[in-house]
Amino acid sequence: MIKYLFVLILLYLTQAKRIKQSYVIKQLKDWHYISKFGAETGEVFYSLTFRIINAEENDERTIPISYELYLDEEWQNAIEKSECDRNGVARRKETIWVSVQNGFEFKGSLTAKVRAHLWYFAFSDCEKQLRNSFPVENKVKLEVELHITNVGGTEFTLEQFGILQIIGVIALIDVIMLIYNGIQILEKQRKYEEFSLPLFLLVITLLLETFSYCFLTIHLWIYSENGAGSLLLQVLSVIFQVASQFSLTMILVMLSWGWQINFSKFDNFELFLPISILIGFFQITIVGVSFIDYDSYFKDHSYEGWVGWLAALIYIGELIYFTNGLVDTYNKQNTKIQQFILLLGLYGGVYFISFPVLQTVNLFTARYVRYKVMEIGTMLFRTSAILLLTRLFTSKKSIFAQISIENKSFLDRNKDE
Repeated sequence: MIKYLFVLILLYLTQAKRIKQSYVIKQLKDWHYISKFGAETGEVFYSLTFRIINAEENDERTIPISYELYLDEEWQNAIEKSECDRNGVARRKETIWVSVQNGFEFKGSLTAKVRAHLWYFAFSDCEKQLRNSFPVENKVKLEVELHITNVGGTEFTLEQFGILQIIGVIALIDVIMLIYNGIQILEKQRKYEEFSLPLFLLVITLLLETFSYCFLTIHLWIYSENGAGSLLLQVLSVIFQVASQFSLTMILVMLSWGWQINFSKFDNFELFLPISILIGFFQITIVGVSFIDYDSYFKDHSYEGWVGWLAALIYIGELIYFTNGLVDTYNKQNTKIQQFILLLGLYGGVYFISFPVLQTVNLFTARYVRYKVMEIGTMLFRTSAILLLTRLFTSKKSIFAQISIENKSFLDRNKDE
């Protein structure tokens, strides 16, 4: 599974708005989708390059390839037609004569005057002139490279506008919470010679999330300059994101089943081992499925379509298990602890249900804002859950401070303060 996820990550990370695709010419279909781009109002520039790879050195031919450009308003109508009838609704179509030896670079621009649009790029070989030019060669390939710059020269698509600043702010909030929680741990150790394990695990979660967002912020800044970003930073961001989600989920699940209320040590951690393995598998699956069919014409964000609903079902399953733990713990406790259980249910429930809710909300939003709704929404809900848990673990007036086994001497300590 880990190997499978890593392959998907690499396939995803090679995609940017500098798209490079390679096809064995003998295996080409009549029509191929290249990529899409969210263009702001104004003028957008692009270059589309076709190259023939592994052809004979003395081949001096030029071969026609049709390139097509579709507007979002006609796109659904286009894909419902047969492949060779789609160019009838294309906003722009050109026949490009590609030199076998040198390839051909086509430069163009798009202009939107009223509102922003999504544009879809494709090419076709309906007359089979390209395939018939190399009828038996198995190694000859067509390489297609697309580079698009938005209004103002930025490499970001419309969906990504503003996301760098938003992620930077969220990362800053995480850093502040990380420093605050670290100070709380040290203060507790200095005053009472106690080590707060829940707070320490929350700090680990924050640290992982902070690294993920910092790597992502730097990658996006590089992406804004070159349209490709940094492969290493993207890989690290994804890895730390998975680890952070696993850690946060485990904290919530363990609390729901009575950790720090009925027990504080991990002497019976083998009871949580199976579910921890299962949750780890689910978190990897959630991230892994987001890379399937990335940049396909029907996906406006990583979790568009069935992969998003599969991830939503996983979150709902985790919510059900979390709720079962809350009910079990609630029925065994007094009123004070029951108040804490209800509060924990609210905090954790919002976190677990946020993804299915965002997935549903995106059914009713414009296509070019769905990416922001899902990406920023999940980040904000995850950060909010950590912020609420921070208050729960560090506030002296919180119910947790009064009922936790770890803080059972809390009231006695307060008398001395």
